[in-house]
Amino acid sequence: MPGYLAGLFERYRAKGILIDTNLMVLVAVGTYNRLRIKTFKRTIQYTLEDMELMLRMLAYFGRRLTTPNILTEVDNLARQLPEDEHKALATALAQLISRKFEVYVQSSQVAQHAAYVKLGLTDCATAIAAAEEGVLIITDDLRLSNILSSLGMDAININHIRTLNW
Repeated sequence: MPGYLAGLFERYRAKGILIDTNLMVLVAVGTYNRLRIKTFKRTIQYTLEDMELMLRMLAYFGRRLTTPNILTEVDNLARQLPEDEHKALATALAQLISRKFEVYVQSSQVAQHAAYVKLGLTDCATAIAAAEEGVLIITDDLRLSNILSSLGMDAININHIRTLNW
């Protein structure tokens, strides 16, 4: 598996990555306050090492894509932090957004896609955007990565990356 992952990383290094919602929440919250990762209900399943891994991934790949759907979900989930933390969180999220190339896929196009029923709006828009841009998807959603793989797309679950000394 490590050779397979190394091959994917090399193939997509210049093309780029698209990081799924939950991992973007981790990056947003960790950018705001690394110590919050361990206490916030949306990131408690992650470690500080996971945050470092995601930052290395973001630095390694030449392009970092996202979609408005992902960003909306990230903002909504991250705002489950107490209201007195919203200003600092919004600042961190705004910095992250400014370093991403945002790809828009019309919801009407997503709703007509064959995978929409299985994936829902955000995940299907993610798949379409990744396919159109030719980027690798990084996710923590095993179901999503399996569906994307069955559709012939390259997607990596963070659990597979954790095992590497990368």
